[in-house]
Amino acid sequence: MDQEKKILNTPSTLKFDFSGAPTIANFMTDKAFIRGVMGPVGSGKSYGCCAEIFRMALAQKPSPRDGIKYSRFAIVRNTHPMLRTTTLKTWLELLPEHYWGNVKYSPPITHHIKLPASDGAAGVDMEVIFLALDDPKDTRKLLSLELTGAWINEARELPVQIIEGLSHRVGRYPTQSDGGPSQYGIILDTNSMDDDHWYYRYAEKEKPRGKFTWKFFRQPPGILEIPHSQVPEDMPEAQGYYFAAGRWFKTNSKAENLKNLPDGYYEQLTAGKQLDWIKCYAQADYTFVKEGKSVWHEFEPESMIAELEPDPKYPVNVGIDFGLTPAAVFCQKVKDGRWHILHEIVTFDIGLNRFVSILKSEMEMYFPGYKFNVWGDPAGNQRDQIYETTAFQHLNANGILARPTITNEFKTRREAGAIPMTRLINKRPGLLVNKSCKQLIKALNGGYHFQRVMKGSGTEVYKDSPVKNNHSHIGDAFGYALLGGGEHTTMVRRAGVKFGPQNTAKVLDFDVFS
Repeated sequence: MDQEKKILNTPSTLKFDFSGAPTIANFMTDKAFIRGVMGPVGSGKSYGCCAEIFRMALAQKPSPRDGIKYSRFAIVRNTHPMLRTTTLKTWLELLPEHYWGNVKYSPPITHHIKLPASDGAAGVDMEVIFLALDDPKDTRKLLSLELTGAWINEARELPVQIIEGLSHRVGRYPTQSDGGPSQYGIILDTNSMDDDHWYYRYAEKEKPRGKFTWKFFRQPPGILEIPHSQVPEDMPEAQGYYFAAGRWFKTNSKAENLKNLPDGYYEQLTAGKQLDWIKCYAQADYTFVKEGKSVWHEFEPESMIAELEPDPKYPVNVGIDFGLTPAAVFCQKVKDGRWHILHEIVTFDIGLNRFVSILKSEMEMYFPGYKFNVWGDPAGNQRDQIYETTAFQHLNANGILARPTITNEFKTRREAGAIPMTRLINKRPGLLVNKSCKQLIKALNGGYHFQRVMKGSGTEVYKDSPVKNNHSHIGDAFGYALLGGGEHTTMVRRAGVKFGPQNTAKVLDFDVFS
């Protein structure tokens, strides 16, 4: 935001103008308990959500105790880097510290806005807590807060259980001694996603109803695809048409927030992009997008996805990723050494007790009478400070003999999954994935990826560690399954890999009983 706009955003001059974004205006005036808005990049979604949080704070009733309007909100993003560089940045563009008070940057990041009573208007005491859910401690804090409302920024990156958990935390502040909340709820914004995502299911298929209903708003696309036959032959670029990913496009005249975007915004945005990216970010269509560099770039969906059944002649290897989002992958090493990935479990915030119950049930249902080899993150061998037991001890106590893999070093786990993908056994890949393992397939197909950090001199550079997202947990479980199942011995033979204490986990990065 430029300096002129910053100056205008003072407590005495702040005004909201959504005349160029009618969907956002309707979103803000709706009374649904949970409201979601989806649209293309640049459509003003995040700015609108910031404005709505502030509007809800002003809409509270003054406390009968002191006449102050009290409110407390949580603003949530999937990772700390994204929280700081995008969410918090947008918030401070609307409400800059110079005019609205300093932000406390020590965790949790908090912006406490206090406005005195003026000209007959009640004073405001508004606490805004910024939380990133890549840290399990932040998740536990979020689900224990007493809140007026919450904003989930880029909701597609978080599981629906976060929203469901938050629904029990909003509307609990201010206390009844301060008059209770007069307006409360949860707002969501997001770019598009594929059609098996929870957001798509609720927005397009199973629309929740009832007193505490959900309502979804969809902004117009930023660009329109134009059939080749309708593109003028004479200098189409000069007439506003542009070519990208083998298609012709034109900026949608009904796109929102255009007046605040630079000329040629969408043309520049789509230049050099793949079609799936354009459909997601510029057209706001439901689609799956490959981003960054896939952790398992060796994966080829056309040849590695198959319809598979378990074979009772072979044991079932199970890989487990512990933590806040436990996941499991079931697989067999069959005739000629080919891996068959047969089944998956993906959960969120259920704790180890409930996960073990689900795991046992799935083992009995899908693999009755089979022998199991269960493997997990060596960090699960660390003793929990409260319960004085380890994740592996807890599994063993429930009848599941589980062992740690020899290492949890990421590169080793990645190679354990990659090596069989590069084998050719009887003219077929050395690893096949059951078509029912939809979440794992997405993870292998680029959902679990390295983020691109720069591009220069024709060379793309990526971060050393993959992005932690909804796909990373099932991806890690896959790595543990194959590593425990014997692929580490292949690596030892190939490259003389040595495993030692330096490769094993030293501390837990999660509470296994959260």
